[in-house]
Amino acid sequence: MKHLLLLLLPFVMLLVSCKESGRVSIKGELEEGRGKMIYLDRLNVEGPAVLDSAKIKRNGTFSFSAKISHPSFYNLRLSDNNFITLLAEPGETVRIVADASNLSGTFKVYGSEGSESIKKLNDRLAVTKKQIQPLIMEIAALEDDPDFEKEEARIYEEINEIIQAQRKFSIAFIMENMESLASITAIYQQLEDDYYVLNQVRDIQYMKILAQSLRKKYPESLHVKALAADAEAQERGYDRFRILNMAEASGNVHSLYPDIAMPGIDGDTVRLHSLQEKYILVFFGSSLNPGSVELSHDLIPVHQEYRNKGFQIYQVSVERDREEWLRSIRYSELPWVHVAEFGEGGFTAAQHYNVQAIPSNYLINRDAGIMAKNLSARELRRRLARALD
Repeated sequence: MKHLLLLLLPFVMLLVSCKESGRVSIKGELEEGRGKMIYLDRLNVEGPAVLDSAKIKRNGTFSFSAKISHPSFYNLRLSDNNFITLLAEPGETVRIVADASNLSGTFKVYGSEGSESIKKLNDRLAVTKKQIQPLIMEIAALEDDPDFEKEEARIYEEINEIIQAQRKFSIAFIMENMESLASITAIYQQLEDDYYVLNQVRDIQYMKILAQSLRKKYPESLHVKALAADAEAQERGYDRFRILNMAEASGNVHSLYPDIAMPGIDGDTVRLHSLQEKYILVFFGSSLNPGSVELSHDLIPVHQEYRNKGFQIYQVSVERDREEWLRSIRYSELPWVHVAEFGEGGFTAAQHYNVQAIPSNYLINRDAGIMAKNLSARELRRRLARALD
């Protein structure tokens, strides 16, 4: 019998291993965490979903266990603003040590290569943001400086050097981790809302190459499928933009920026290229989007000040209902050019400008093309003051 047990032992261990490989354990110890509630969210393509919650024990420890069939992203959080992101694989026991008051700034992770990679990416991005922030504040302080343009150019050059260093880091990470889902995080990291580290046309190639590599290893991963679909959509958008540029170069389009032709308030088509003002802010938004509404209100005094000096706003909205859209314009008293498309479909006009989120805007000079992107009302006023006052 003893010999039989010895013979069966490897098979028993194999069965246990297979069973455990279908789960992930996440354990931790949080200083000053006693009695707090901690949550585990799975990060799905469509958004986070709460998997479990637990009360942290008196000694600061907690533990979770979840079924898992392939590497998956999780948020471990004490609140919406106090969390860390993990990338766990089947069979892993992920261990976290951190201070409960600041998870992302203090945590250490053990037992999970993917989670260590995510931490490496986020730590590097945090350093970049910390380097840029004082330079942005320095620009804001220059508003009344007589050498504003010279100093602004110098500071922006310094900011660009920092951003390029971050780009090189991100690209190197992706190329060195082509079979890790952590590289998806590198693709989509942002320096601020809607300002991606990888935001150049050639970066579409990194998305395509990474998607091809990951599809071979994780063909059923929804995150990989979403990456592949996004890469294809980005490439289609670039192809449309390239065709427009070719038309411009041949003289078939009279402007240096893509045209938009959509129904306006009275139902007639209003073309962007028909506007005669020298400076135009193309504003992509929606009356259903709080950020768009807030920016619209901020833009009203800027429009009033410069509309008779060669400035106009061309607002492109995606809306649910025409009457609802018209009511919102009347209610908010938005006195510029409005066009819209309706329904639940894609925001087709915005694809020509590669808009990733709303609100977004582009400042256009009719003679020089796109001058700036995603300006605040304050930044727009400063640029128009230099150009039109």
